Order: sequence, then C-alpha cells, then structure tokens
Amino acid sequence: VSRKEDFTETHIDFLINKCEVVTFYLEDISEAFQFFDAQNARGRDLDPHDLLKAFHLREFSEAEIALKGASVVYWEDQKSEALTELFEKYLYRIRQWARGHSARYFTKSDVHLFKGVNLDRVGNYPYVAALRISHHYVDDYNQQYQRKIDAQHMVFPFHLDQQIINGRRFFEMTTHYHGQVKKIVQGEHNTPAHLGNIMLSELAKQILKTLNTYDARDRTGDQYVRCMFDCALIYYIDKFGYADISRAIEKTFIWAYSLRLTQYSIQLATMDNHVQKNNIFVVIKEATQPSDYLSIELATVKADSNITNIDKVNSVVELFKTMKYYESNQ
Repeated sequence: VSRKEDFTETHIDFLINKCEVVTFYLEDISEAFQFFDAQNARGRDLDPHDLLKAFHLREFSEAEIALKGASVVYWEDQKSEALTELFEKYLYRIRQWARGHSARYFTKSDVHLFKGVNLDRVGNYPYVAALRISHHYVDDYNQQYQRKIDAQHMVFPFHLDQQIINGRRFFEMTTHYHGQVKKIVQGEHNTPAHLGNIMLSELAKQILKTLNTYDARDRTGDQYVRCMFDCALIYYIDKFGYADISRAIEKTFIWAYSLRLTQYSIQLATMDNHVQKNNIFVVIKEATQPSDYLSIELATVKADSNITNIDKVNSVVELFKTMKYYESNQ
C-alpha cells in the first residue's frame, strides 16, 4: 500500500491479526546491508532505484550522517513510478548508449552503473582529484557568509556520463536530473517558441509541433522513437547547454525519425539496435564543440513501398522532404 487513501480497515485487520513482525539485530553495518541484499533477493524484487537508495544511504560519510534526512526528502516525495521512469527511460539509457552499450531493460543487475566512488575511502588517485576539488569547493562556496548577502547558490557540476560520487551527491544528482529531464521534455511537448529561453528557428518549432501532433505519435513504436529523440537532446543539452539548440533539434530529429520512416514495426530492440548502429550518443560524448555533432552526415531516407503505414506519418515525411532527407520513388 503506497498511499494513505488506499489503506483500509481490511489492511489494518490483515496486519494486526495475520502478520508477524520479526526483528533482527546486527551490530555490524556491512552485515546489515548484506542481510538486506540477501533478503531482497527472495520474493518480489525491489525496484533498482530502491536498491540504489539503500546503497547510497550506507555510503554517506561520517561527517555527513546528519544530512541524510535532508538529502532524501526529494526522493521520498516522489512516486516510485516517477523514479522508475527517470532511471529506466532516461538516465540508464543515456549512460549506457554513451558507452556504446545496449540499453533495453534497467534491472537490479545494472545498478552498478550508478555506483561510483566514496571520496572518504577511495585512494588518492589522479582520476579522483577533479571530483574531490569540485565536491569540496562547491560545499565551501555555499557555506561562506557571503552567500547570506548575495543569495547565490552553486549547483554541483553534474554530467550524465560522469563518475558517480557515492552518498549525498548521488541523491543531489537524482534531484538535479529529475528537474532537468522534466524541464526539457515538458518544454518540447508544449510546442514552445523557446527552449531554455533561446528562441527556436521556425524549422525547429515546426519539428516539435509535428512530433506533438502527428496522428501516430501515441503508438508504442512511435513512443520508442520519441524516447530516442528526447534522450539525445537531453544529453546534448547536458553537455553544451542550449548552444545551437535549433540545429541540434533538426539534426536529432533526422537521426531518430529516419527509423520511423524505414521500419514497418518498431520494438524496443529496434530502437536499441538503431542507436547501436548509428550511435550519436558516442559522438556527443566525444565532441568538444557543438559543431562536432551538428556537422555529422546523416543518410537520406528512401521511400519504401513496403512501409504500408507511411500515411500515418505524412507530416513527418513532409518535414524530411523540406529538409532534403527524403528520396521518393518518382
């Protein structure tokens, strides 16, 4: 039972008269978490994000124990479905695709992707130096008395493909990207004239309007294609902000929706294979300037008479024709 209004007298009777509570006392914290992992390997699995929550609560440094409660407030306020969507649909897929790997199902065997380094325990290795500097500098900046005067707050410089800092920063990262993803996706779906306070080109506005209105947009396969589009744009914005955002929308649209115009049926595997074959996430990861991504060449789509449902995406086809990426049979 997850909501108070769902908790009935029947549930109360069941808990009082038909359930028993067994208490285990373990004096060693590592044994406690081993016990937790063992128990949750039986019966119904916990969601991967629940396992991550337990892991990162354990990873809090001794100096930050008092911050545990405040760090997980946002997490606790979210419905489990919202956290599942954030990790499964966006964070997991972007992180995996950026590494050139398949990203179909986010399961408990994948939680290691969101486990990183504990700055109190990891060795003084060169690769950790930048993380330590950022971690302590951001805290020091926000705690200075000047912040009480200028009311400025520095956000930790998170990146979707970066090394995770265990403990508090993981929960901050989750809060940060839940807000960022919601802002970008809702912005796209509202058919805006602006994105990130940047005025969009007429073509970019038309692309977003078309994606939000064409007849077949709610079909399962079309939702997979939209997910590719959204993930790629989120990753681009995470790396380059809103620089050249209109051109990024145009490039990402052609890359993602070429799949829709060349496949009769699109499944989860179809989406994943398309990314693997034409992996622009790796391109974005390795890019140092927006132009490194915006200048990549994409193949034109050739009309195929075997795609019998093409009439359901006519407005998408028209955009491809306008952008010179569609070759008809005539």
